[in-house]
Amino acid sequence: MIKKNVIKNIIIVCVLMLLTACSEEKASLIIKIENEVTEVETDNIYSSTDAIDFPAVVRSSGQKPVETEYKGIELIKLLNENRVEADKFTRVTFNASDGYRIILDMEEIKEQSNVYLCFERDGEILKSKQQGGNGPFQLIIRRDPFSQRWIKHVNEIILE
Repeated sequence: MIKKNVIKNIIIVCVLMLLTACSEEKASLIIKIENEVTEVETDNIYSSTDAIDFPAVVRSSGQKPVETEYKGIELIKLLNENRVEADKFTRVTFNASDGYRIILDMEEIKEQSNVYLCFERDGEILKSKQQGGNGPFQLIIRRDPFSQRWIKHVNEIILE
């Protein structure tokens, strides 16, 4: 009787693991310009030749600063790769899957080596919120000395 229960439990766990793996949402990024919506394939971001590694210090409330390394693509280069004429816009809104939102002026985005859409931290792909991570994408503003405007779980970029 005990063996049957153990086997039954193992089968249930395997089925649940399989269902979880199959339902794993694929990371996506939406760019909205007026009424036009473009979905950017994550593989294009991950494999971009413009993606770089750079150091950053993560500052969380009540925690000691942590030196880390991110990998991402400078936002202005991502826009260029997707044929977005940045000069036509004055601000950009970033929405996250958890409801958080920030707005940046296009001038700040155009500052060289400043605003990055990141997909790796310390050599590992950023996990989604459901997986306990900060991904699939995290916006890092390198000239934000206290990391207050960084945004995790980015899934939508709106140009205005």
